[in-house]
Parts: sequence; C-alpha cells; structure tokens
Amino acid sequence: MFLKNTNRNRAVVVGGGIAGKLAARVLSEFFKEVILIEKDKKNDQVTNRKGVPQGNQGHVLLKSGEEIIEELFPGIFQELSRNGASKTDFARDLLWSHHGTQKIRFDSNVFISQQSRPLLEWQIQQRLEKIPNINFRFDSKVQNLKFKTDEVNFIVIEDKNGTIMELLADLVIDASGAAALHNQWLMDSGYKVPAKTEIKVDLFYASMVFKKLSHATIDWHSLLAYPNPPEFERGGMISPIEENRTLVTLIGYATKEAPKNIDSFMEYAETLEQPEFYEVIKNELPLSEDVQVYRFPALRRYHFEKIRNSPSGLLVIGDAFCRVDPVFAQGMSLAAMEAKVLRELLMRGLNKKQLTKSYHKKVSRILDIPWLIALTEDFRFRTTSGRKPIGLPILQWYVKKVVAACSHNEHVYKRFIQVLHLKSHPISLAHPGILAKVLKTTK
Repeated sequence: MFLKNTNRNRAVVVGGGIAGKLAARVLSEFFKEVILIEKDKKNDQVTNRKGVPQGNQGHVLLKSGEEIIEELFPGIFQELSRNGASKTDFARDLLWSHHGTQKIRFDSNVFISQQSRPLLEWQIQQRLEKIPNINFRFDSKVQNLKFKTDEVNFIVIEDKNGTIMELLADLVIDASGAAALHNQWLMDSGYKVPAKTEIKVDLFYASMVFKKLSHATIDWHSLLAYPNPPEFERGGMISPIEENRTLVTLIGYATKEAPKNIDSFMEYAETLEQPEFYEVIKNELPLSEDVQVYRFPALRRYHFEKIRNSPSGLLVIGDAFCRVDPVFAQGMSLAAMEAKVLRELLMRGLNKKQLTKSYHKKVSRILDIPWLIALTEDFRFRTTSGRKPIGLPILQWYVKKVVAACSHNEHVYKRFIQVLHLKSHPISLAHPGILAKVLKTTK
C-alpha cells in the first residue's frame, strides 16, 4: 500500500538491527524508495554481526513483539520454525525461579518462538530483500545530516571505499542502537541534544552454546533463574535455539568479574540459587570454548518528547531512543511497538513537523511502563544508582507479592504473563479479583 504524497520520495534508515529493519519495512509502504544504511558487511548466512555485541547472548521475543512482526511479515514464524526455532508454551515449558519462589507450570496457551537473535535478524533480512523499493548500503557510515529551514534535507554517508556522498532524504530514522548517532548530528547542526535519564546497573551477560541437553531431570524447554536481590545478584537462563543447540547465559549485577573460560563459567553456574541450573550442564561440554561476554552499564532514555524546537524529519527508534535492562527481554518488542506507531502515524498523512512531534510523544508514552517495570526490579540491587520512581517501595512490595502468588495461582500468573509480554497495563494486576488473591499470599 503506497500512499501518494509529494514529500514521500525517499526515507533513509540508519542502522540495520531489528529496529532498523522493522522501520524499513514500515516505510516501504509509504515512500517510493527506502535506503537502509548499515556499517557492517552483509551477512550471507546466519551469524552474529560485529555491530550487535549482544547478539550472542540469550534473547526472548515477547508476545507483543511477535504479533507485530508477524503482521509486518506474514508467515515469518512458520519460516523460523522450519529453520529450527522452537514454539513453546510460556508457562508450561518454562521452569522459572523468581524472587525465591518457583512459578507454577500449566498450559497458558501463550506460545512464543525461541531462536537465536542472529536467526531472527537473518530471517527478517530475507523478507526485506524481496521488497523492491528497499535498497541496502552495507559497509557504509553516516557522517552527518544537513538541515534546511529546520527540516532534514540531506544525509552525508561514506561507503566502504571512502567515497563521501550526499543523499536527499525526506525522512531519516536513527536506528543506530547504543551509538545514538542523533546526538552528534544535532550538535553539529546547532540543535539541542535531548535530555537523558540514566540508571546505572553494571550488568554483564556471559554465554556459551552447548548441544541439546539430555539430563534425565529435564521436563522443561527453558530454565530461568532470576536473581533474588539484594541477597543474590546472580542469575542465568537456559534456552533452546536452532540446530539442536542450547544457549546457556549467565548474568550478574554489580560485579566486574565475568566468567572467562569453561571452568569459571561452571563455577559461576554452581553459585546460582536455582540448583538445577548447574546440575543439567555440569557434565556437558560446550560446542566452543569461547565465552561470549557482553556488558550493559546503564539503562538510558532520551526525552525527545520534551524538545520544543527539534528539527522535523528526524525520528529515533529502538535503543537509540531508550535502552532498557536486557534481562527483561523488552528491547526487540519495544522496537516492534515503535514501528507500529510509525506506521499508524504515516497512515494519517501527517506533515513532517506533525509526524516528528507526534511520533516521539507516542513512543515516549509506550516506554513509560517498560521503563517503570525495569526500574522497579533494578532498584532492588544495592549498587543501582539514579533517579528512583515515585512510590518505589510500595511498587516493589506489591510486585514481590504478585510474584509469590504466581507460584501457586494460575489466574494471577496468567495476568502477570500478559503484563510481562506488554499485552496488558500493570494496573490490571491491581484488579480487585487479582488483588484479593495476591494479598492472600503469605510469603
């Protein structure tokens, strides 16, 4: 569906990660040409890109994100399944230790697709390459933007040969992830950089890939051992990925010592509060001796919604807008939700100024709840620092009561799953029927 509009000739997306790919797919419906600029070389097979340092770690796509991606690429999860992704019931197939309790397991009928991040990104890329008005410039970097009368006019790029060129751009999407290139572009052109909020957590991820586990006690597909702060600041996840492999990921807050080899990896796993974590991997050998480590120092959120005179035609998506704690698996789904907002606004035929203002305001409102969820949990750790949400002690107390109720009450856990997957507002956990069940929980 192409909407005729004289100002919709060319859109440029900077960054070829999940957020950039989803933005490009949306823009292809409304612009004659979409150019996606990616600094990495093109992958011709399923492998992690250099520009995605977190790609080898454990990833979960929440149901909200899965549904939007399926809408944009009908049938893509069937394709992922054919390529080795697993479809699992979130409650039945997940053994989840959380705040000292273990979630009840039952048929929730909330099915999620489990695969590695590289496979998901590769599958989306294959679909994008079939869209005729999307063009790719791999191995290229953006040098700057040029603005005219407070609107994006040109984007300056450098290709793999060092050639500098200017591209006329009617709309630019910054999907550059943690790099947040918009800061430099705005400063170079004399605009104010949006204010930002940072919450320091000093988190690390460390992952190794094993063959499919075969321990006799396994009656689950995934295992999640969430830390139990403030006493326990360590956790981990075991999940199936394609090619009959298992991805084992360890996490730690407020520590600088991440496992560096198989011995320290196993030693760390043995210290987790969930004993089964270590038991099922202690006699297994990884497919590679490399431990992939990724560090996440802080959550970061830019406040574009508060800028009064921002240039029109520059939109920000994904981690370039807001980076939440990856432990909560919200990043990819938030990118999908932001792409959906972009699509809805473009369908309204707004001009560039209206689009820029409305988009950033709507995305900021979407981010409010995931941001609050992450902060409510992250401030349980002693070393987390930054601005605390209002009413934090009450929130933390009630969430812990909800978590405890999820160990024995299916109704509460079902509602908790909907909130966790960004399908329901957290206020639904305060519904009188839920509230009564939660407050009956003694722990």
